[in-house]
Amino acid sequence: MPGWRDLATAAVLLAAGIVIGLVVAPRPAVSRALALGSLADESFAVCTVPLSVGVEGIFMLDFETGELSGGVMNPTTRRFMGAYKHNVLGDLGFKAGQVKNPKFLLVSGGAEMAAAGSLPLASSLLYVTDSSTGVTVAYGIPWNSQQAAPASVGTELLPLDVARPRGGGTKAGGAKPTGPVKAKDR
Repeated sequence: MPGWRDLATAAVLLAAGIVIGLVVAPRPAVSRALALGSLADESFAVCTVPLSVGVEGIFMLDFETGELSGGVMNPTTRRFMGAYKHNVLGDLGFKAGQVKNPKFLLVSGGAEMAAAGSLPLASSLLYVTDSSTGVTVAYGIPWNSQQAAPASVGTELLPLDVARPRGGGTKAGGAKPTGPVKAKDR
């Protein structure tokens, strides 16, 4: 029958084995949840979009004015920092003064985009669709993760390409991209 010294030695060896196992054993990677949201009513559409690790933006599209604006939540200060603004009406083919009750869809997506010249882009895109025609414009989001904020208040979103599923210009599903929409083309 083992004595108390044998039991004590076994307990110490067991405890040492557990500690060594906890230190040496590989730990499973912690899964992170990413919640993207998009919602619209008769006047506005909103969506959230990750800009870099731990940094999220929110974008709102005003149907009446065509203004797509956004803000970035600073994870340290818990305040909005920087802002984006861009009018989508021209990009979607609307003529000034001829817009009557437009309806849009606004969603975000992920993509590792090359910088636009010297302008780094977030690893997410925004897509704005005219609900009546299906015309969709993809927008790049200027973002420098080293600065953790847009370059300035009112930073312009970058129209990347237009898809016209009912004909004319770039078509969804394999047509050659036309490149960035230039300010003079709007």
